[in-house]
Amino acid sequence: MIQLLGSLLIVVSSTSAGIVIARGFRDRPKEIRQWRSALQSIEAEIVYGRIPVDDMAGHLSVQLPHPIAFFFQILQKKMVSEKMPLREAWPDAIKVFWPETSMRKAEKEVILQFGSTLGTEDAENQQKHIQLALAHLEREEEEARARQEANEKMTRSLGFLAGILIVLICI
Repeated sequence: MIQLLGSLLIVVSSTSAGIVIARGFRDRPKEIRQWRSALQSIEAEIVYGRIPVDDMAGHLSVQLPHPIAFFFQILQKKMVSEKMPLREAWPDAIKVFWPETSMRKAEKEVILQFGSTLGTEDAENQQKHIQLALAHLEREEEEARARQEANEKMTRSLGFLAGILIVLICI
């Protein structure tokens, strides 16, 4: 009886691990798409709204879904409460926010690079930087989608099968 219970725990644990890993493959394209949406909103605010970045961060933290909204909440807090300039607040907010995501280093570099240009140029040049970041993120999203299709189901299955293998070895 105890052996059966232990075997069941092993299979459930390894299956859960497979599901958690597979979730990263599923969430990455979605999060990149959310960032693309955020950049398009930033572009609209810069071109048409011309509001301060801290106000824009507040608007985006309400408009966008989690986890992207969390980034803009952190950014606004750092700029308003902690009186940090944008060039320091952006990378600090990324550092706090990044562990909450399934995104990788390539996306982080694109977003950090974009953040370093935000608010430093006129609206026309800023729009060019946004378009460049959008193009990079689109390429990363395509790659993430391909990885998702190739790996998500396999990872879930491997979690379950690894648990079965461990149980068989232990018996």
